[in-house]
Amino acid sequence: MKILIYSDNEWVIESVEKYLNFEYELIKNIDVEDLNDRVDFILVDMQVKNNGGPSIIRELKRQKITKNIPIGLIADREADEFQANRVGADFFAVKPLSKTKLNNFFNKG
Repeated sequence: MKILIYSDNEWVIESVEKYLNFEYELIKNIDVEDLNDRVDFILVDMQVKNNGGPSIIRELKRQKITKNIPIGLIADREADEFQANRVGADFFAVKPLSKTKLNNFFNKG
């Protein structure tokens, strides 16, 4: 399985990597236009690039190649769950991430 992650923070990427099994491949910060292979899941950090995670999720939901892929928002606080729901995120988690929550998302998708 392939997971695409958008994050400017290396520690966020590392925390996702440490919980993944060997059957997952993590692709980092690639533009949708450059996505050659289909990915199974997308994770977006709340604070990434100039427009932020919710804007990125909104755009991914509009793109033909990514609109049907489960997308998760990784946030800094519980209050951001409202934003996740508003932009159509399929998954919401607060940092620091937990292995159980990530695996539930990956196994459900």
